[in-house]
Amino acid sequence: MGTTKPLRYPIRAVSKLTGISVDTLRAWERRYRVVDPERDDRGRLYSEADVARLKLLREAVERGHAIGRVAGLSSDDLEALLVRAGTAADAGLFTAAPVDLSRLQDAVDRFDATALRRELSRLAAILPARALAREVALPFLHLVGEAWHDGKLSVAQEHLVSAELRSLIGALARLHAIPESAPRLVLATPSGEQHELGTLAAALVASGAGVGVLYLGPSLPSAEIVAAARRLQPRAVVLGYTGSGSAPGGAAAIAEIAGDLPQGVELWVGGAGADEARAASAGRVTALEDFDAFEKALARLRR
Repeated sequence: MGTTKPLRYPIRAVSKLTGISVDTLRAWERRYRVVDPERDDRGRLYSEADVARLKLLREAVERGHAIGRVAGLSSDDLEALLVRAGTAADAGLFTAAPVDLSRLQDAVDRFDATALRRELSRLAAILPARALAREVALPFLHLVGEAWHDGKLSVAQEHLVSAELRSLIGALARLHAIPESAPRLVLATPSGEQHELGTLAAALVASGAGVGVLYLGPSLPSAEIVAAARRLQPRAVVLGYTGSGSAPGGAAAIAEIAGDLPQGVELWVGGAGADEARAASAGRVTALEDFDAFEKALARLRR
């Protein structure tokens, strides 16, 4: 008994099966190589797997994802993207199994910036921005911080993570246009505070909440932070502060910023030193005890 030949479909049949126009199919193949059909003397011939993948791509595009962003995803990742998007749309929040962070950890252990960037980009492509912050950035940064304190990671490796997260924040800001009417935040750490990972995570959370974000970086002089606030007129300035033990003079710098900010610009401080900063600033600082408190503050701004 002969082996059944796998089905192959010409491009016009694929167009009808997937709902994608022939011109669009050709453009996606030419620009993004979304599938690699066989060819005979009459033209392209698509497999059933090609058709299934094209259907996933069409659905992702219909949900608002740019084809250039999802074209490189595997079919499994496309399915995960659509499942997560459907869950978020139905429930109004992200409720999925914990994300596997082992690839990120392995890339940092090997000091492999390319692998770290690739995995962060993959996760950014399949996760909503809020889930990227809460399910990837925060637990990953917690692991990095613990490893650094235990002496398992070097300062250079911590800087590698910071650099890649800064790059990711910039990419998300370009990808998700924030309306002019959206509230805006300026984020930094005060002079002497070199630990920026928590502040970077806050920038990701804010970006995922539809808030305009300007991240200025770590250990910024007070005058520079105030000057940026005067120029940009954000709704709030957000500072990460781990306490005087690691950033001597940080509380005094925050008090100076609190006294010099323009009228109507709030000052929020997160991190282990938040209460210390509030006490030094005569109550002019909003201390954020965790990221849940930060998200509540963001929700208040959006209202």
